[in-house]
Amino acid sequence: MIWLHSVDNSFVHLFFQKPLWTLIVLTLIPIVVACTGSLPTDSTSLPITNPTIANPTPTSGIAEGDTSKIESEQAAPVVPWAPVFSVSTVDGENLRLDDLLGSVPVYLVFIPTSTDPTDRSQMSRIQAQIDSFEKLETEVVVVVSDLPTRVVEMRDELSLGFALIADPLNVISGDWQVFDGGNDGSATPASFVFDALGTLVARLVAAEPDDRPSVVEVLNVIEESLSTGAL
Repeated sequence: MIWLHSVDNSFVHLFFQKPLWTLIVLTLIPIVVACTGSLPTDSTSLPITNPTIANPTPTSGIAEGDTSKIESEQAAPVVPWAPVFSVSTVDGENLRLDDLLGSVPVYLVFIPTSTDPTDRSQMSRIQAQIDSFEKLETEVVVVVSDLPTRVVEMRDELSLGFALIADPLNVISGDWQVFDGGNDGSATPASFVFDALGTLVARLVAAEPDDRPSVVEVLNVIEESLSTGAL
């Protein structure tokens, strides 16, 4: 996921013609001074997590020489910037992301379908390690860009026991800027790991459909964040 912070700049072009050059300059000086005093000095309209990143294309988060698929982030509070949401899961429970962030570790996952074998395999691998997530008091939240009925079918067929959110219109994936990363009109597979303080400690936005972090990698990141005093 790449978030950019954009600031609009206004340029004032003054065109002078002799012999009125001096008169126009003297007239415009107080006007320009008065106007610039009211211009905004910053903009916070777009959420950001890493202001040093300027590449808007999806990235696998693999650093050169790094064998791990999931990318560790610099420790920085993320709660004020993360696009939080309050929605119902397919089980009918209301889930508020901002209630979770800052209280427990959170593993937030985006998948584009409920039927693709790669997406279903990822869900099965997470379910197989759900006890490990629970031991670390980690909330697993999966956003699926599919119809609720199909997400329910996937839940039942795979016996999934974590929170599933249907996002057929890609509202949430759009807010998190993981929609249409491959220019194919679908959500991009992505993983975000938050520690117990609400800090984004790792992420992976897939450059390829099968570019997913292993569950072991995710658990290791969470364990490391806890061992360094996140709690």
